[in-house]
Amino acid sequence: MKVKSRLFSISGNMDSLIAAAAGFVLVQIFSKHSGIGVSPDSVTYLSAARHMVEGKGFISFENLPVNDFPIAYPFFLTILSFFTRLDPLQFAPVLNGILFGSLLYVSGGIMNGFRFYSGWYKRILLCCILFSPALQEVYSLLWSETLFLLLILLFIISISNYLRQLTVRWLLISALVCAFACLTRYAGVFLVLTGAGLVMFNPELPMRRRMIHCLIFGSLSSSLFLVNIIRNYMLTGLAMGMRPKNDTGILKIMEYFGGVPSDWLLIDRRPALAVLLTGLVLLVFSLAFLVTRRHKKSGYGFEYVIAVTGWMYCVFMLFTSTLTRYEQFTSRLLSPMFMPLLWSLSWWVPGYISKTTYRLKWVSSISFLLIAAWFLNIQLAADYEYYDGVKDAGVPGYREDPFVQSEIVQYVEKNKSGFDRGIPIYSNAGEAVYFITGLAARQLPFSAFPSRVQQYYSIPKTYLVWFRDLDNPEMPGLQEILQNKNMVLLKQLSDGAVYVSK
Repeated sequence: MKVKSRLFSISGNMDSLIAAAAGFVLVQIFSKHSGIGVSPDSVTYLSAARHMVEGKGFISFENLPVNDFPIAYPFFLTILSFFTRLDPLQFAPVLNGILFGSLLYVSGGIMNGFRFYSGWYKRILLCCILFSPALQEVYSLLWSETLFLLLILLFIISISNYLRQLTVRWLLISALVCAFACLTRYAGVFLVLTGAGLVMFNPELPMRRRMIHCLIFGSLSSSLFLVNIIRNYMLTGLAMGMRPKNDTGILKIMEYFGGVPSDWLLIDRRPALAVLLTGLVLLVFSLAFLVTRRHKKSGYGFEYVIAVTGWMYCVFMLFTSTLTRYEQFTSRLLSPMFMPLLWSLSWWVPGYISKTTYRLKWVSSISFLLIAAWFLNIQLAADYEYYDGVKDAGVPGYREDPFVQSEIVQYVEKNKSGFDRGIPIYSNAGEAVYFITGLAARQLPFSAFPSRVQQYYSIPKTYLVWFRDLDNPEMPGLQEILQNKNMVLLKQLSDGAVYVSK
């Protein structure tokens, strides 16, 4: 296959550069009111980065070793904090803007390498990526996906180059990118499986050489992940944190999965439709994989690798959710699927239009433009609704006005010096207590682990900070705690309370 040169050069990507600049500006607009968004996971990344800067190691807001998340993203924040001398919350809007801009620019470069290149197609797809509500949500919060999504694109580029050139150099680059992706999110393991499959089932190499390359790729790409989980197990006895077993059937999982594309299309979530959409997503990736595999000119190009990567991510998420109880699928969890799905649905359009008759060319072009306009209109409607909220109240999370201005938050922040440092603080939102006060706070144990719940009840002296609006059904309820633990009310508020045990 003849590969276009300089796919990522600025001279060939002025449209991508404009889209990247627009992406940077969008993140700054979303962050204008109250800064970058902060969720419970964000607090873990933030606390770990702060502790590493202070030389305390990879520990969380609980002052315990982090094992729910791998180390790469907090370490990335640590390096930036070290050189800038700024807290991650201060530079996060600029960082996320740069990462979103980079995602758009790299996406444009990838589309330059499609078999059927078209400038108008590329610019329409760049707009779809720029205005994606799923991606805008990701890049307006302090989340590891901001880095993970970019690493997936770099993996697509590097493994595509390996499949075309069959050199050890590109094999090693692909494995290193994959290793860092696994160290950014545990879900990055799907890239190990994707890469190993692409290497092993590549008929351009003899079987013996394929096996050697697959062994090299698999060993190197999974090395950092294995080091991380061995470290976790040695320190905490858990490989990847406490993860309750799944108790949901496959149809319900497919319903939750398909509910996310429903949200992207602004369609009401209906069980049958959501299950159907899950099947359609898998079908789209499967067809794209089969079609690009059949054509040698595109069989080892970006389109082929994109289809395989998207399919593997969907199957990986569906399969692992049958083993471990995830939170319900959200745009955040399925954001790595968005761009591969968009490309797998549409990569063939420019080629089809170019080969049709003059009359069909007009009909096909107008049809595609109408579909693109419909989809962009849906995205812009969702974007406006999101912006209408964040411009007045901030990005949803712990920096949003309703949370910051709540009585329980203001009380805890004002009276943080009153907590006895010798008494541990427990909460149904320990990360919120840390974010408000900077004090270490323990999460209440999950009800799925009765021994840990009983262990908590047996601790003689503890504080309990209870957030009514952050009630987690996976944890014991307030009434259950009060029945099993002798607690004294220190302060009752309309949206929470503070207790101490006798």
